[in-house]
Amino acid sequence: MRQELAERLWPADRQERASVQRGSGPTALAGLLLLFAVLLGGMMPDSAEAVCPKNTNILADTLVKTCWECMFPISLFGFTLTEVGEDSTRPAVGPGISAVYPPQLCGCVCLTPYLCVPGIPLGIWEPVRLVEIVRTPLCFPALNGITLGPEFVFEGRGSANTNMDSSDLDFTFYHSHFYIFPLWAIVGIAVDWACVNPSAVGDEIDLAYLSEIDPSWNDDLLALILFPEALLVGNPLTVAACAADSLAASAGFPIDPLFWCAGSLGLMYPTTGNVSESSGQLKPAALAMSRLLARLARFGTEFYTAGDGPLICTDFPTGLIVKSQYKYQLLYPIPNVPAPCCQPIGRTVLMWGMGKMVPVIGEDFVFLLWKLQRCCLL
Repeated sequence: MRQELAERLWPADRQERASVQRGSGPTALAGLLLLFAVLLGGMMPDSAEAVCPKNTNILADTLVKTCWECMFPISLFGFTLTEVGEDSTRPAVGPGISAVYPPQLCGCVCLTPYLCVPGIPLGIWEPVRLVEIVRTPLCFPALNGITLGPEFVFEGRGSANTNMDSSDLDFTFYHSHFYIFPLWAIVGIAVDWACVNPSAVGDEIDLAYLSEIDPSWNDDLLALILFPEALLVGNPLTVAACAADSLAASAGFPIDPLFWCAGSLGLMYPTTGNVSESSGQLKPAALAMSRLLARLARFGTEFYTAGDGPLICTDFPTGLIVKSQYKYQLLYPIPNVPAPCCQPIGRTVLMWGMGKMVPVIGEDFVFLLWKLQRCCLL
C-alpha cells in the first residue's frame, strides 16, 4: 500500500522539483538583483531628503537682498539718533578709558590718564558674518550651490522625521558653515576707517568654520567636553527660566545672563547640529545657527563688540555667547524683506518666518549676521 502510494506521488513530486530546478536560475538571479538594488538604495542619498540648491546667486544679489534698515538704530554722543525698524539699542556710554570726559564723549587713545584724544561714542549694527545651515555635507548655497568632495566621507546627513503619527520627538540634523563677510568693506562703504573693529578680518570673504570637519558637531557627548556647564543648566528650573528669555526676545532682545536659552527656538545645549523639529524647518535651522555662535564664542573666535564705558575701547572674547549683540536676516531661500527683516536670537518664527521655505529645493538656509559695534569715533 505504501509503495503504491509512493509510486503515485513520485512522478508529480519529480515534475514539481524539475520545474523548480528549471526556474531556479532566473528566480535566484532576480532575487540577487533585488537584494543588490535594496542595498544600493540604502547607500545612495535620498534626493527628496537633501538636495543641494544650485544657481542661488546669493553673493551676486547680496546688495539687492540685504535689508539695509538693519543697521538702525544708530547711537551717537551717547544718545539714540534714529529708531528706524522695530528694535532699539542701548546708547553707547562713554567716557571710555579716560574718566575725565562726560558720557557724550569718550577717550581711548590716551597719553596720560588725564590726557586723551577726545572721541564720540558710536553704536551701529554692521553686517559682518554669513551663516549657512545645510542638510547635505559640503554643500555651499552661498557659493552658488557648489559641492566640495565626496559627501559620504563625512558623518551626519541632514534629514527630517515627518511622521506625524509618531509619539516620539522629531529631530533633524544640520551642518553649518561660517563666513567672514564684512559687507560694508566689500562694497566700499568707509565705516571701519573711523571706528576700527579689531575682530574684523580684512575686507575679503573667508570661510572660517566647517562643521563637517568638527567631530563634536555630530556628537552630543563629545560636545559636552567643550561645554561642561550643560550639566548644570539641564534641569527643569533652568529650562523654565527660558520662558522669560522667549518673551524678551519676542518684544526686543534676549536676556544675556540666560546664556543657555535660545528664546522661542529652544535650548543652546547641546551645541550640536542635532535639533528638535516641532514646527517646520526654519525654526531648527535658526536654532542651529544660534548654537554655532555659542560654539564659536567658546572657541574664542567671536568677540564682544558691544561694550559700554571702558569696554567701548576694546573687543575681547567672552567664552559665552552675548546674544543681544546679534541679529540676523534670512537671505535664502526667500529673503526676509521688507522691514522689519532682522530678528534677534530667540524671536519666534511665527513673527517673521511664515512662507520662507520652499519644499525640497529650499530647505537649506543662509543667514546674514548683523553685529552691534560700539566704539570711540576719533
